[in-house]
Amino acid sequence: MAKVNIKKFESKIINIIFFLILLILINGRSLLGVYIFGFRIAEYLVGFCLIYYLYVIYKIKYFTSVLNGIVHSNFLLILIFIILNFVKSADYTNTYVFRSSSYIWYISLLYLGYLIFNKIKLNDKYFVLGYIGLLIQYIFNVIYYPESLINFYENNSDKVDFLKGSEIAIFFIVVTFFSNKLYKKGIMIDVFFLISALYVPLVLFKSRSAGIAVFIYFIVQLYQYRKHFKKDKRRTLILSICFIILLSCTSHFLVGNIFGIGETDDAIAQVLRHKYVVSNTYDGEASFIYFFEGRFRSADGNFDWRLQLWQEIISISREDGNVLFGRGFNDPSPIFADYIYSGTDGLNLNSHNYLINIYITTGLLGVIIVIYFFYLIFKTNKKGFSNKEFLIFLTPLFFISMFDGAMENPYFGSTFYFFLSSFFSGLKFTKNI
Repeated sequence: MAKVNIKKFESKIINIIFFLILLILINGRSLLGVYIFGFRIAEYLVGFCLIYYLYVIYKIKYFTSVLNGIVHSNFLLILIFIILNFVKSADYTNTYVFRSSSYIWYISLLYLGYLIFNKIKLNDKYFVLGYIGLLIQYIFNVIYYPESLINFYENNSDKVDFLKGSEIAIFFIVVTFFSNKLYKKGIMIDVFFLISALYVPLVLFKSRSAGIAVFIYFIVQLYQYRKHFKKDKRRTLILSICFIILLSCTSHFLVGNIFGIGETDDAIAQVLRHKYVVSNTYDGEASFIYFFEGRFRSADGNFDWRLQLWQEIISISREDGNVLFGRGFNDPSPIFADYIYSGTDGLNLNSHNYLINIYITTGLLGVIIVIYFFYLIFKTNKKGFSNKEFLIFLTPLFFISMFDGAMENPYFGSTFYFFLSSFFSGLKFTKNI
């Protein structure tokens, strides 16, 4: 009987995982909504995360040897989930219970990533595929979305949709951050500079908060690698001209393609109502942030929409006595029954703020635990990375989560925790370029 080569088998499994991640990063919500045997891929992902916690328990000594307090605070969140569901008599057949707690389950991918990044070396093929994936994603969102894919998702998915700004941003940051870490000099830094001309306006067009985060990230990266650009001024001049051309072309395409896939007249009317009546306004006579009639307001309609939503949620929780322990996971806050806060499709159940979402379900107790969880993540020793590099990666993504439903999103949340693990695993690089 032939012996199984364990290392080759592990390598194949890891390559399959990275390939699946790449497919999800390119296709996003549409792919995650594909039904397989009556369940969506996103639901299988949450189920896998739940089951993987059993493996974490089985290998608890292995994970706590490095991640120690991170694991304990994570499991404290799970304990709160169990207790609140018991107290509130939650119905586990109600899928909303797992949807509203998804920010807990995606953390399990921190341990999966830790396991994988301990076993592999990131080489050229990962970064080449990453940049190819970014180009495909850009083409799908700006230039051309294949009709065959639209037909496939219309027949097999619950929704056909373009990627959100937060989703595009995390793909861009993950690929470019680790690529720049490996290739501190040379052509890959130039590739980062040029692809930024495509992605900065794209993300900014999709989402102002994500756009601001990506723009600042881009500027910080340019400053970090400024010596590379100063070394050859002629090359830098040529790159700058190409950057301006690509930036201009992207802006032109974006302005000419406001509405997307299969959007009906009703859908467009909803977008217009929400974006150009409810949120996309600006009061030039008021301060950006001001206090009026007992409430914080903003001159920017989009930000003001979020401010009012957050304050309404806090007000309702105080009236219902849910400040300390939250309302649990069984049903959403009643504020989402209000058409103003129900989103362009009338189905929004997200506060567009990571900490406020936690506050809704687990109150101040949950918020304190999550803040402590990230404090431990920051304090835990990084292998091969400085705290400065860690903050360059973490800060824009966390900023995005403060203004979007990102961490509860299977695309963003799973990607975030999976790649966050690389900072603790002693990530190894090999390069040929």
